[in-house]
Amino acid sequence: MIEYAIVVLLVGAFLTPVFKRSFVPLAAILFSFLVMASVFMQGQTVIMKFSGWSPPFGIVWVVDSFNALMGLLVTGMAMLVAIYSTKYVRERKSRFFTLLCLMTAGLLGVTLTGDVFNMYVFFEILSIACYGLVAFNTDKEAIEGALKYIVLGPLASSFILLGIAMLYGLTGTLNMADIALKVGPDIAFNVAFGFLIGGFALKSAIVPFHFWLPDVHPVAPSPISAMLSGVVVGTGVYTVMRIIFTIFGFSGIMWMFVAFGVLTMIIGGIIAIVQTNVKRMIAYSTVSQSGYIFLAFGLGTHLGVSAAIFHLVNNIVIKSLLFLAAGIIIWHTGKKDMRDLGGLGKQLPLVMICFGIGALSITGLPPLNGFVSKWMIYSATWEISPVLTAIAVIVSAMTLIYYMKAFSCVFLGHSKCEIKEKTPLAMLLPVIILAAVCVFLGVFPQLAIGVIERATGALLDQSQYITAVLGGG
Repeated sequence: MIEYAIVVLLVGAFLTPVFKRSFVPLAAILFSFLVMASVFMQGQTVIMKFSGWSPPFGIVWVVDSFNALMGLLVTGMAMLVAIYSTKYVRERKSRFFTLLCLMTAGLLGVTLTGDVFNMYVFFEILSIACYGLVAFNTDKEAIEGALKYIVLGPLASSFILLGIAMLYGLTGTLNMADIALKVGPDIAFNVAFGFLIGGFALKSAIVPFHFWLPDVHPVAPSPISAMLSGVVVGTGVYTVMRIIFTIFGFSGIMWMFVAFGVLTMIIGGIIAIVQTNVKRMIAYSTVSQSGYIFLAFGLGTHLGVSAAIFHLVNNIVIKSLLFLAAGIIIWHTGKKDMRDLGGLGKQLPLVMICFGIGALSITGLPPLNGFVSKWMIYSATWEISPVLTAIAVIVSAMTLIYYMKAFSCVFLGHSKCEIKEKTPLAMLLPVIILAAVCVFLGVFPQLAIGVIERATGALLDQSQYITAVLGGG
């Protein structure tokens, strides 16, 4: 059943231009979401073999508690974005939804595969769809952003492919579990690791590889900005964690990732403060929050990895919420510069409330989901060094500053724009759902923590992963 989740997405992508109706991609994405929800609810590791060949010789998909959660998030967010886009996108809808289906298929393939080369292939499918979606508006800014993405995307892919080629040369296999059995102390493995992490770090927008993101994400259509900053960057972080813990089996504190995490948190936060473009500010916030995730899993402790996964989940939800809420504002006003906005709270009260929930949540204030994951990060860093905790708290204060500035500029004060149209329910509903998720997970964190603990256990238990795939091979 799992394989049909991607097959239907690919079929939906090719049928959308034929039928030119939104129901085709909506049905395809909904089907994939229901499949992943079913797999997620089963709570068991699922091994899917292809072409009758057993691993490590054949292609295999491996779905454990970690990537089942990621697959659910990918398809769930794609579903909400698809619903939102039925009204947001006013022209060339069939092209848009074709690319959205391809993007979702690429994202889902990256999370499900147990083969490093197929991870690369699905990332390329994802990247090609992203290039087209970033340039979708076809204005000067969109074309410029897409060109930067097209230049830097293949650069990252080249690093990844070099790393995969080295691993294949060293181990004679592409299966993650089989590679994990054969990784040794040879320095060549470290070089391969460096290529892989360098490539995926570029896709994850970690400082100093972050410079492309603020130029790319703001120029895309707002629903695609939500997918890029939330899901695509999150999937890049997922691949880094999968490589570190599943393939190479690292344990203990990894100061390199801690240092990159701290640097990313601070630089992303400082630059976000001075932004006036609301989407650009949220994009730099994505950079900063990615730093929190790298800091947390770099600690190498069970609590640190749990905090990283929880914050990864929260960041996907919150960034999608913020970009979709900002998209409603842009859809009504045509303006992204916060200095040209103001007083919209009276005209868009639900959007104001939902944006405020997202802003407070990403800042880490109770009783919202961002508080829970950030508190876990504070606790995990305190076990290693209170200095790291202090830095994390200070960056959270910076986050509060720039989000409160954005909230004040957009929703408070005198109105500079008149809203003439009613916000379509299809655009408003996904924003309300995401805001409700932020509140629900904050008020009932124990429900999420149980899922996060299972995901953490699956990620850190390398031997269980190898046994499940190879049967103890």
